[in-house]
Amino acid sequence: MRTVAVIGAGIIGAATAWHLARTGNRVVVLDRAPAPAAGASGASFSRATAFGKAPRDYFRLNQAGLAELHRLHAEGVPGFHPCPSLVWTDDAGGLDDAVAMARARGYDAACARPPALGGAVDPGALPGRVALLPGEGWVDLPAMTAWMLGQAGRHGAEIRLATEVTGLHGDGVRTVVPARGPAVAADVVVNAAGAGGRDIAELAGRCLPLRPTRGLLADVAVPGGLDVMLLAPGVSIRPAGPDTVRVRADEVDDRLNGAAAADACVSALVGELAGELAERAAALLPGVRRGRPGAVRVGVRAYPADGRSSVGAPAGTPGYYEAVTHSGATLGPLLGRLAAQEITSGDRDPLLAPYPPDRFPAGVQHRRAS
Repeated sequence: MRTVAVIGAGIIGAATAWHLARTGNRVVVLDRAPAPAAGASGASFSRATAFGKAPRDYFRLNQAGLAELHRLHAEGVPGFHPCPSLVWTDDAGGLDDAVAMARARGYDAACARPPALGGAVDPGALPGRVALLPGEGWVDLPAMTAWMLGQAGRHGAEIRLATEVTGLHGDGVRTVVPARGPAVAADVVVNAAGAGGRDIAELAGRCLPLRPTRGLLADVAVPGGLDVMLLAPGVSIRPAGPDTVRVRADEVDDRLNGAAAADACVSALVGELAGELAERAAALLPGVRRGRPGAVRVGVRAYPADGRSSVGAPAGTPGYYEAVTHSGATLGPLLGRLAAQEITSGDRDPLLAPYPPDRFPAGVQHRRAS
């Protein structure tokens, strides 16, 4: 029986731990947060989609991720909520091209008149044609993550939250040194730390260049709720439970990222931008209750520098495996299963071939925590 230490209790770490534990490995999950999915997984818009993803191999990976979510949903795993997406842009020709490309790759997509959406959506605010994507959905990542960690625990995994990793020592069998509690001697250490993945990679003597970006989400009340996702110029809206929708916008995130993280005015800016998100939502949903949204979250997305996932065991770093990506709602459950498969059997799925960690510079100055 191999011992695998999984650093990170977000969706990728939870999925990896679940599949490792159920196949007989001894698994220890460590996360510095006091609760699972406390990072990007818990503050994500969480639309599951492959639409518009490029290049072709990355589209295929996201397409497989969406299929994985539908499979888990059919098997009773909680968290995935299938619902259609309606997408439109100011570039109608570009949208037609995106739909044609998606259809050519086997994706369920069509350009059509918007369907009747009931009283929640102002029909006058909809364009004459939209991209209709009926096979998509959104993911309650905290619910799915908690379920997977629970299943891992039932198969014997040890879950250690509020436990920051401060050292990784040795090659092959590695000693994982937490800030508190006993060290873990592991045959494999999985870096699934999301936006903190760069720090864990450095402890292993690796370079994982990330471009972390902040994203603002606002949950606003809408009587009757919404049963589709709306991706419009200037705002994206998805269901978030009964009588609630979740709202984000690229322009709002750009303004948030333009502010220095230590700026004393950031908290005031977040409040201002959250109100702006509610106003943007109200342009489509006349029932939106104006004013400050009920819940506001700022998340940090883990973007590898080239915008693609980093999954695999880099050459020259024995005992270390990397599983860091953005688009965790779409990719997390699939990448966790494929990572566990490779760690357990040595079989690397062809879907992962374009995303080895070795494409990044091999070494960094090893940094030990003080």
